[in-house]
Amino acid sequence: MGRRAVKNVPAAVENGAQDVAGGVAVKEATDAATKAVEDAVKEATDAATKAVEDAAAAVDNAATALGDEVHKLVQSVSDSLGEGDEGDSELSMAGFFRGIPMKAWLLMGLGVAGMAGFIFVRRGSVGPVIGELIAKGRKRLSKRGHPSICTYVKLQPAAFNIEDPLKKRKFCAQDIFDVETKVTSFGNREWEKTHEKATKTAAVLGILKEGGATCIGKAVMGDLGFSLIGTNNWLGTPKNPFSTSRICGGASCGAAVSVGCNVVDFAIGIDTVGDVRVPAACCGVLGFRSSHGAVSLEGTIPVASSCDALGWFARDAGLLRLVGRQLYPHFVMDGRGPKRFYMAHDVFKLSSVSHMRTGDVLARSVQRTCGRHTLHNLNFLDHLEHHVASISKFKKELQRMGVDESKYTALDVLRDSMILFQRHEFKCNHEEWIKKAKPRLPKTVEMQIQKAVFSPNSEALRFVAVQVREEMQKVMNKLLKNDAVLVVPALPSVPPKLAAPPDELELFEYRTHALMSIATMSGCCQVIIPLGRDEVPMSVSLLGRKGADLLLLETVVLLHTTIQQEVLVINNPNLPITAFLGIK
Repeated sequence: MGRRAVKNVPAAVENGAQDVAGGVAVKEATDAATKAVEDAVKEATDAATKAVEDAAAAVDNAATALGDEVHKLVQSVSDSLGEGDEGDSELSMAGFFRGIPMKAWLLMGLGVAGMAGFIFVRRGSVGPVIGELIAKGRKRLSKRGHPSICTYVKLQPAAFNIEDPLKKRKFCAQDIFDVETKVTSFGNREWEKTHEKATKTAAVLGILKEGGATCIGKAVMGDLGFSLIGTNNWLGTPKNPFSTSRICGGASCGAAVSVGCNVVDFAIGIDTVGDVRVPAACCGVLGFRSSHGAVSLEGTIPVASSCDALGWFARDAGLLRLVGRQLYPHFVMDGRGPKRFYMAHDVFKLSSVSHMRTGDVLARSVQRTCGRHTLHNLNFLDHLEHHVASISKFKKELQRMGVDESKYTALDVLRDSMILFQRHEFKCNHEEWIKKAKPRLPKTVEMQIQKAVFSPNSEALRFVAVQVREEMQKVMNKLLKNDAVLVVPALPSVPPKLAAPPDELELFEYRTHALMSIATMSGCCQVIIPLGRDEVPMSVSLLGRKGADLLLLETVVLLHTTIQQEVLVINNPNLPITAFLGIK
């Protein structure tokens, strides 16, 4: 009887497995399949590099989960059957079940999953669930490469010419630039859901493509371009390549990170109140804000049009200049270079970063490259107080409104004026959508949006702010005429940590806005120059008058080598002099 029972075991196994699968196992297998799909989507989001590998991992996970589940069920059935009539455990039903290899259970589980999935998808029970899971993961599944890139595209010239200045250079664009057939997300899930695909590609992308460059994708940006912290809860905050625990700064955070991590050769973004300059300083790369209106922003989402300007990042000064030359085909540079460098010592005193690691490094580099006679000290804040008459008007208006302006400096007035323009213009552009969509935003962004959209604006104060901007443009153009450059700090402090308290992050933004307001309010071009690192990236900043973009780019190239040598000496004080002079 034992042998006859053994012969009938395969049929019994098949029938038993079908009975189990047809009962409770179907529901559990369905639940396990749904869970396996969720796990597969999550795994694919974080680790997959190819769609085929993602699918293979998902199937493998599903098979393992279902196999284990079915194995447990059949194991419990076999245990309940007990031993055979002859008491021989090796020939008993339970013993036989235990002897079946795990791979066999995996195959059985995969078969059950396939059958159950087919039936329930046809009935419409599981299909919507799986579809929802796939929809949730689709955005992140597209990130096949680096997490700083949210959408991959390929915009390249039809053919590469040897004369193309940017031949075979790769770049990415902040997700504020339109690309035909793609939805411009503006860094926000609700925005992407409520807007249509672009019907035309942004003009600047076409200009760069004509120069031989290839756009590989769109970079993650801060929600709605309205924060200098650089957080994005939807796509994930890009990691600072110099210090992952610190912020990467600004709305163009993903673009800066992609350059800092060598994902692309250069990247472009929109700088409104420091959204290119701050990420460059935080991530230790070169960052350039063009003169306001110098490059067309057609095909971009406006944040605050009177403040928005094109900016770009690069690791190499020569490439930074090449991008500028491609974007400014009609600008003329006479090649004479800068004649004067104004060191704004009073502004450097406002920064907690030691001037010995920023301003002094640049001053030595200028002295070695251009001569000591080109360096000039300037009390910049006093200069503004004396020449921008509307600054005192702004303070009086604040006093009339009950605001204590006794400690207000000229930079404070510039900052408040800039923020007034940013909030008012953002409200004009996006108030209707904000109130209708009620988007979910990071705390730092939400506070700024609330103030912009729902807080009342003082028309009288904004009227004075217009006067401040007009006078500021005239004063700066006069100060920096005849090829002069202004030297100021890049940041008011080292980049704060991502986990810092909200009050600390808000204070960093408040102080940083003051430094950024000089170029934004005057329409000047500005460049951030990295100076190595001292646990965190160190940077300094140069400003040129409005329209002197090529002069400023040439200045960066001119100083680049000596700046690197100065940084090398600071970081390696025991090196012989021949090491940084290039003498063998």
